Amino acid sequence: MILFGIMFGVIFGMLWECLSFHTLGIAMLLETVTVDSVAPLTFDYNTRVVVVGTSLLGFAGGAIGVLLLLRKRALIGDAIAHATLPGLALAFFIATSLQIDGKSLWVLLPGAAITGLIGAMTVVVIRTFSPIKEDAAMGIVLSVFFGAGIAMMRIIQQMPDGYAAGLEAFIFGKTASMRFQDAWLIAVSGATIIGLLVLFRRQVELMCFDESLARTQGWPVAIVDIGLMAAATTIVIVGLQAVGMILIIAMLVIPAAAARFWTWRFWPTIATSSFIGCIGAASGAIISTMAPRVPSGAAIVIVLVILFSFSALFGRKNGTVWRWARRFQQRRETDQQHLLRSIYEWLELKGAKPHDFGQTRSESFLLNELEFVRNWSPSRLARTANRFQRDGLLVQLSQNRWALTATGIQQCVRAIRQHRLLELYFAQIANLSPEAIDRGADYSEHALDDQMLAELERDIAGASIGYAVPDSLHPIGNVNSSNGQSRNEANP
Repeated sequence: MILFGIMFGVIFGMLWECLSFHTLGIAMLLETVTVDSVAPLTFDYNTRVVVVGTSLLGFAGGAIGVLLLLRKRALIGDAIAHATLPGLALAFFIATSLQIDGKSLWVLLPGAAITGLIGAMTVVVIRTFSPIKEDAAMGIVLSVFFGAGIAMMRIIQQMPDGYAAGLEAFIFGKTASMRFQDAWLIAVSGATIIGLLVLFRRQVELMCFDESLARTQGWPVAIVDIGLMAAATTIVIVGLQAVGMILIIAMLVIPAAAARFWTWRFWPTIATSSFIGCIGAASGAIISTMAPRVPSGAAIVIVLVILFSFSALFGRKNGTVWRWARRFQQRRETDQQHLLRSIYEWLELKGAKPHDFGQTRSESFLLNELEFVRNWSPSRLARTANRFQRDGLLVQLSQNRWALTATGIQQCVRAIRQHRLLELYFAQIANLSPEAIDRGADYSEHALDDQMLAELERDIAGASIGYAVPDSLHPIGNVNSSNGQSRNEANP
């Protein structure tokens, strides 16, 4: 259901973009998307071939894109794609001179593959045997090969049958001309690449994360690197007709970048990237079929950008919304520990510190009295106290008088105990002032888990303290005059 919902949202969003930004307005859109253009989605054989072919291309491109992204070679696909243009032109020249159909994919794609591989190997050679960095090498290959291809295309346009070659479809993409043999070629190429990736998964994974370690262990890093370049070239070549050489880089980079917002593990990242690439390619192909004036490559890229934006916002690992939620939760937990410590220290200052054994309610206190220990605004204190009341940690006795509940006492004693154990630890390992020790404990206490707390109790507290709360190493409520904040205050 989620998959269908995403696809429906993507298709609706693309149609809305066409409705809002089409140069000829609503009338042209209604002429573009008609019943006749929607009907083939269910009945037309060619449409099914196009959708299946582009889906397989997106699946394989997403997998290879992760490897390129981890190897910091995200733009190598762009260099390879631009390097295919002179190969297409040369293949057309040779086929025409031999009286062979120059429009056949079986003639054009081998030529594109040859120059694409030459471009990829040129980048590797420049990077290996010269002081030039890889990004500069990719820029050189991209500009030189693409410039040569443009010059050859200019010559082709002046030939009698040059315009009939249809080579412009390889620049921007034209999925409508995809045939069953083309989809079969994409399927075989993608399956071969995925199979080799699974077969050499250990070598590929080690090379992506630590090339030096792979080299010291004796793995053929150069051969694996060349194989990765060949795989990227294969995806670029078979995807020229669907997306075009200018936008094929999006099939490699955008799904991989979007997958990083959902997971940080290697193989789940590859699976997620392949899924995003498959959904984006299929949706873009459907939209291009429904609106023939929308280029297929542009439609696929726009859908992928929509999916990337969704991942950037709602990705579970690094999405903006979840990152804000985790930060908000962390701040609430920090405020809880700080306020509980302040309550304990204020009651301790008054000689009525709470005990976690046999006490159901602490001595009462005024909320504004805590400003002496915790330099918070009254509104922040009130918000935190009301949340404590909802969580069962505080009980309000009168308008401004509060007391800790039994649960609040337990949490309060735990917070002050782990803070002072950390103070004792820092006092033993470093010759610092009490203020610096308190600050260090403030910044570190929120990362303590039960295992670390148990080790502190064993190594620092010992039998002399047991389970009691250690005494404070600094005067309670003493205010740092340099910044006007309590020494117990950590930056929120």
